[in-house]
Amino acid sequence: MKTAIVSDLHLGAISGGDVLRDPGIRAVLAAELRGADRLVLLGDVVELRERPLGAALDHALPALADLTAALGEIEVILVPGNHDSRLAEPLLDRLSIDDAPLTLDATAAPAPGPAAEIAAALSPARVRISYPGVWLRDDVYATHGHYMDLHLRLPRAECVALAAIRRVTGPLPDHPGPDDYERILRPLYGLAYGAAQSLPRHRRPRDLGPSEAAWELLAAERSDRGRGRRLRARAARAAFPIVVGAVNRLLRADFEADIYGDAIFRSGLDGAAEMGRRLGVDRGHLITGHTHRGGPHPGEAPWRLAGGGELHNTGNWVFSTPLHRPGTPPNAYWPGTVTWLEDSGPPRRVELLQDREHHEMVALAARSRGLRPEATRR
Repeated sequence: MKTAIVSDLHLGAISGGDVLRDPGIRAVLAAELRGADRLVLLGDVVELRERPLGAALDHALPALADLTAALGEIEVILVPGNHDSRLAEPLLDRLSIDDAPLTLDATAAPAPGPAAEIAAALSPARVRISYPGVWLRDDVYATHGHYMDLHLRLPRAECVALAAIRRVTGPLPDHPGPDDYERILRPLYGLAYGAAQSLPRHRRPRDLGPSEAAWELLAAERSDRGRGRRLRARAARAAFPIVVGAVNRLLRADFEADIYGDAIFRSGLDGAAEMGRRLGVDRGHLITGHTHRGGPHPGEAPWRLAGGGELHNTGNWVFSTPLHRPGTPPNAYWPGTVTWLEDSGPPRRVELLQDREHHEMVALAARSRGLRPEATRR
C-alpha cells in the first residue's frame, strides 16, 4: 500500500501563505498524489484560530475539493492538530460519554459539522478521523506532534500558556497516556477556537500571523524598517532574556531565551523525541508535522529516538516571509512536501516546490490576501 502524508496546510490563514489556495500549486500536489492508495492529512489542515469556522471553510473546502480527481475513492485519514483540534472534539466527547480512555489511535467517522464538510469536499474518498495519531504500519506511528509543546524549551506564547495551565492541573507523569496530554492541552485549544468565533467573518488580511510577527520582531533584524521600529526591536531583544527568566521563576519552567535558527530546530527535535519516549512510540518510525521543519534532509544524520527508532517530519504547505529571504535557496522550512510510506522501508519525503522563486511565493501570498504583489513587503 502506498500512503501519502501531508501536514500543515493551514488553509484559510489570514496571511495568504497557505499556498494550496493557489490553483497551480494544487495541480502540482494533485499530480503527485495520483496513484496513492491512502492519504493522511496529518494535522493543521484548516486554520481554525484566525477566522470564524464558516470563513475558514470558505477558503479550505474549494482547495480540498480540487484534489478529489487525483484521489478517487481511496481512504483519507484526517488526524487533527492544534490549529484544527475542533475536528477531534466529537470523538473526544464520545469517549467522555462512554467513560473510555483516549488511545493512541482512536478513530471515528466524521461527525456533523466541519469534519463532515471536509469529508463531503473530498468525496468520493472515504474519510475517517484518527486522533491523536494513527498506526500506519506495525513500526510506523504518525501524529501531528502538538503534544511536543509540553516539552519544548522555546518560549512561544502557546508553550508559555501551557506551562501556566500545567501549574494548575499538575505535571505530566513520566509515562503519560494521550488523556494526560489532553488534560493540559484541551482547555487552551478550546479557548483559541472560541476566541476565533468572535472575530469578524471578513477580517482584514495581514502578511504575518501573531506568532510570526513576534518572532520577526525578536529574531530578525530588517534593514527595510524605519529607525524607530528598529530601535524598538532591539529594545525588545535586549529585554527578552529578562522576561524569559521571570516567566521561568513564576511558572517553574525551563524556557530558553535563544530563539535563533539552530536553537529552534534543536528544541523541536528534542521535544518530539521526548514526546515519543513518554508515549512509547519511539522504537520504529515516528512521523510528525507541527514544527514546519521538514527532515531529516539529505546530508543530515538520522533523527534518532531514545527507543532506537527514527523521527521524521513532513514539512508544511505554508510560505512564511520571516523564514525565507530573497536571494537564498529554499531552506528546510520551504513549503511543498509529501512524505511517502510503503509496505516496507523507511518513509521518504518529496519536495515539490523547490523550483519556485521567493518573489513568486510573495506574489502568491499577496494574491491570496487580495492585494497586488507590488503592495507587499519585499
